[in-house]
Amino acid sequence: MRTVVITGAGSGIGAATTVRLDKALATDTDTDADGWRVFAGVHQRHEAEVLDRQTSDRTTVRLLDVTSPESIKEFAGAVDLALGGEGLHALVDNAGKGVMGPLETLPIASLRDQFEVNVVGQVAVTQHFLPMLRRTPGSRVVFVGSIGGRLAAGFAGPYHASKHALEAIADSWRQELQPEGIHVVMVEPGPLATPIWSKAARTLTALPPSELYDARLAALRERVERRGKDSAGPEEGVRLIVQAISAERPRTRYANGMTATVLPKVRGLIPDRVFDRLAQRATTESKTSGGDA
Repeated sequence: MRTVVITGAGSGIGAATTVRLDKALATDTDTDADGWRVFAGVHQRHEAEVLDRQTSDRTTVRLLDVTSPESIKEFAGAVDLALGGEGLHALVDNAGKGVMGPLETLPIASLRDQFEVNVVGQVAVTQHFLPMLRRTPGSRVVFVGSIGGRLAAGFAGPYHASKHALEAIADSWRQELQPEGIHVVMVEPGPLATPIWSKAARTLTALPPSELYDARLAALRERVERRGKDSAGPEEGVRLIVQAISAERPRTRYANGMTATVLPKVRGLIPDRVFDRLAQRATTESKTSGGDA
């Protein structure tokens, strides 16, 4: 039985992946024949209770705050003890959040928090689990990024910046760990219906009033709420992660759908000002302005 650690397992893609691997059968063609033992890190106690009810004794759910060195150390120590000297097959760095708002009025503390969760936390967790990964030939680190790490749009600057940074972290670490046979993989899902959209909408609602930005932010909030309802479910993200951790020789990147696979490739062919206009139409122009996209 292979072992995997999944962070950010309390909701969205992380929770769905945990349940999927917990229920994997020997007949599944996209998972290990002997099934998976999962160590799931969640941020909230109620998330742990829900996930515990959804999974079997092959899954261990523990609290994990990726911004807390003490929490990471405690979580990693518990996993190492449970492994009993055996190695870890895969680490899925999935924990993340999305901070939205105009960069001009963004509290600097919010920007720091965005990077603490989406970048620094991923590095800190991976540092603690690398000794366990080294004990398993062909092990891998899977960073869950986003198409937002290849493209950027207004009013989501902190989120895009953090995901761009994660791309660089993955590229660098892939080169550093390649001589040891440890794979580093980026999973880059397109838009999926997960709680990140409703959380982003709430952050937009909580922003202080601004005559400069209110109209565009109202349109953006409407589109964010609609995207959360209209996007495909988290299953596509789960599929990508399962492929990344199951493949004998994983690809360096896994993406899904035209938005995530084609748009980043053609972005370099689109002049910046043309792309800016397209991005504005897709995010902050209201239907009534004739800019719906």
